[in-house]
Amino acid sequence: MLNFIIFEKDEMKRNFYCRVIKRFLFDNSEAYKIHEFEVYNQETKQKLQSIVGLKVFLINTDTSNDEGLKMAKYIRSYGDFISPIILLTTKDKTTIINKINNILFIDLIKVDKYIVKKLMSNLKEAYKIVIGRAVYTFSIFDEIYRIPHEDINFIEKNLNDDSITIVTKDDSYLNYSSIKAIEKSLSNDIRFYKSHRSCIINLFNVSSYDKKNNIIIFKDGTKINHIARNKKTELARLLKNFNDENCQT
Repeated sequence: MLNFIIFEKDEMKRNFYCRVIKRFLFDNSEAYKIHEFEVYNQETKQKLQSIVGLKVFLINTDTSNDEGLKMAKYIRSYGDFISPIILLTTKDKTTIINKINNILFIDLIKVDKYIVKKLMSNLKEAYKIVIGRAVYTFSIFDEIYRIPHEDINFIEKNLNDDSITIVTKDDSYLNYSSIKAIEKSLSNDIRFYKSHRSCIINLFNVSSYDKKNNIIIFKDGTKINHIARNKKTELARLLKNFNDENCQT
């Protein structure tokens, strides 16, 4: 389970951050859980340590008595050096930079009119960190293959037999499986999207989508046109959601 942990005293801001998270995860409520905290005390510490699974933290640094910063330092003090921490502030970032020198964090975000764009970008980086070790494992002819999810561009069904081809940034692999089985195997990883009944793509590796000509271009230059007519609008929306300035739709 992927857990998003929000520390923010203002209920309206907490609700706003929840909406951004839901937008990032396509409202797939089965893929994650959101935990909200408005105070930092001993009970909060106990609850933090009881949360099981992958974690991403969104912490407001503007709280009184530096509660947000104390919480961030506590997370690292009990040995969690992996979970991404995103810090948020409404102040000039230079006024608090000295206070966060000893905290490992992804970014310190200024809460302004660009907050959605910046937060979506940071959520993407956080997601890549927490699931960075995910691999797809299969065997063929007594040889075992372990392919990192981040390396997969797309997976397509082959026409002449019951096999699929997994196309990565550097190579391609044949596997005797079905698209349905692959889709189920990758269902907990939001990067993967079934663009066609015979194809699954890695949204994070798409550099552009030519909606008019129905062509997906990946970051290594590979092109495919496996996009169902009823998936075109949704695909464009999902790619836009990730807010990658280099991804054109």
